[in-house]
Amino acid sequence: MTAWQDSEYSRSLSPLIDCLEQVHSLADPGTRRLFVQLLNEHFKTTLVIEDLPAPRTHLFNIVLACRGQHPQGLNKLGEVLEQIEPGSTPVRKARAVIEEMTATALISDDDRRELLHLLETTPVDRLAEFVRTAAGSAVALISNERHPLEALTTLERLNARPDGMPPLLVFVELVATHSTGQHADQLREWNNRQAARMGVKERLTAVRLDHTPEPLAQDDLVAYLVIRIEQDLLDGDRYTVAHWRNNDPTEWLPRRGKSFAGSLAELRAHVADLVADAEMTWAKDAAAIRVEFLLPYHLLNLPVDQWDLEAGNPPPRLLGLHYQVVVRSLDRARSPRWHREWRRRWQLLTKMPTATPTQEEHWHWSTGTRTRHLSVLDAKLATKKHIVSLVLRSAPAGAEPGEVMVGVRSGVPVMLWQRTESGRSAFETEVKGLRDALPELVERLRELRSRARLSARADTHVGSRISLLWDDPDRPVEPTEPPAAPSEEVPAR
Repeated sequence: MTAWQDSEYSRSLSPLIDCLEQVHSLADPGTRRLFVQLLNEHFKTTLVIEDLPAPRTHLFNIVLACRGQHPQGLNKLGEVLEQIEPGSTPVRKARAVIEEMTATALISDDDRRELLHLLETTPVDRLAEFVRTAAGSAVALISNERHPLEALTTLERLNARPDGMPPLLVFVELVATHSTGQHADQLREWNNRQAARMGVKERLTAVRLDHTPEPLAQDDLVAYLVIRIEQDLLDGDRYTVAHWRNNDPTEWLPRRGKSFAGSLAELRAHVADLVADAEMTWAKDAAAIRVEFLLPYHLLNLPVDQWDLEAGNPPPRLLGLHYQVVVRSLDRARSPRWHREWRRRWQLLTKMPTATPTQEEHWHWSTGTRTRHLSVLDAKLATKKHIVSLVLRSAPAGAEPGEVMVGVRSGVPVMLWQRTESGRSAFETEVKGLRDALPELVERLRELRSRARLSARADTHVGSRISLLWDDPDRPVEPTEPPAAPSEEVPAR
């Protein structure tokens, strides 16, 4: 157990220790040693108990030894208490506490410690959610448990549900359902042992089937490749790259791969290799692969959708034609103070129906990059909380943050711009045609890029020079303080 769990475990014994401190004879060290000797005779073994001078600490050691070294340890402790000071009020109170504690001891101490270890990585918010779900009709009796030991203590005290299942076992099943790999297997194995001991194996099987998510159709599986690019601080011609991948259809659990450093040309070749690896291995069964570039402000205008996947093997095979390609803001990912409004606007976007046109009020068109324009834009976004998509007047460029940073700070999750200044009217016409399908914008933009390649002037077509920032706060990979790149894949947190 962790240090916190050790302290909480001891705290759960405090009511009994309080009673034992009131037993007058146990205040004497010699009587406590006699107490331990009598316990050993009852157990027909020798308890391992350190003889400490402080009475309360010594009593803790005695109780922990009884509870941890014998299945009926606390009951035996109560019987010996009665011998030492029969009929006294403190002894009666102590035995009442022992009766309550043993009545709620659904699992052994060893099983409890094993489960606590398995629950260490469960997110706090999910922990409380699983406790409430497992409690069922008794949900009003529980509080907002934020630690595994609190959850176990609460669930052990609840009566079996109407289906006969102990809420604790239902809770463990929920955690297993939302875990992966060996961790999920260990949780289910723990549950299987408890269910067999309690005689509820068939009921556990029914619960497991109820909580097994329906497999998604292959047409619904979307794999995500998130690529973070940063410029080297000492050499502006070199870039560092990290990437994450996720193909779990039920949960966002991206795994980070090996880092990379090189020139822009080497970077483009590396991205092509990452996509090829996705096609051949981890995403080969996905219906679609979305490639997301997590970029700092000064790199947002990189034409990543136009990068060639088959460099040196003409004709070119452009990334943005074959995959859904978007950019995301690295500055916002690393700035938690901007996240509340970002999440709120994103939630509004996700609730929009895909079958009906997007209302005009959800879009805003920026008017320019001068200080006055940016101040007006900031004021409008501060009052118009329904805006989720921003069309920029100019591309992100130069040292000044400009329009895109105003949008990022205000939580706007979707932004569109043209990477060049020419052809503004054609850009506006195309965007007006896209705005009726805001929830489907990522795929609609891929189709626009395909139309660009079919045109007579593919390189100057607006579809070949449009960028989309599509920034989902529910798919984080970047912590507040970016860690050093690992040498092998680890889960992103």
